Amino acid sequence: MSYRVFTALDLSEQVISAIINYQKNLEQHLPPILRWTKADQLHITLKFVGELRESHLQSLQSKIGEVFSGVEKFQLQLLGSGIFPNVKNPRILWIGIHPSHALLEVVNKNEEIFQTFGYPIEKRPFQAHITIARFKDNVTHQELSQFQFQWNTIKQDFQAQQSMDHLTFYQSTLTTQGPIYKIITKVDFH
Repeated sequence: MSYRVFTALDLSEQVISAIINYQKNLEQHLPPILRWTKADQLHITLKFVGELRESHLQSLQSKIGEVFSGVEKFQLQLLGSGIFPNVKNPRILWIGIHPSHALLEVVNKNEEIFQTFGYPIEKRPFQAHITIARFKDNVTHQELSQFQFQWNTIKQDFQAQQSMDHLTFYQSTLTTQGPIYKIITKVDFH
């Protein structure tokens, strides 16, 4: 048996509320070509592992607890917004995160843990972000042009900050209504 898993940094209620307000503001002005991320799915993904072998689950939980309970709490700056991969071929609408030394240290430790268990290292460089919407499939050229114009007209930079005090190891189950996340373990920083 295997589990579909990822590690993430959770957002505070204040930051989630600010993101929801930001989404609502954008939704009023942009064409309806986006699927907005729900509040309970807003987080900072550190590593999407995909399928994890059941035999690794207990050992990984222990190792994650051991490594991350030694990490100090740190401040995170959320700022800016943008589109992956680009405005001409949009897939994801995101809010940016300043890649602080503390955040990158957490990302690297996380990669090392999974590499120890034989899971591949992410080939793309880590781009700290929060996915706030995904573009729907089959968007017409006209809808995309309208989006590009509106985005350039109304784009406002998002700003918030938060103290990061834990890391969460999640299981993700895909359903027809979207993914359902279940906490496997949560490790408090000190």
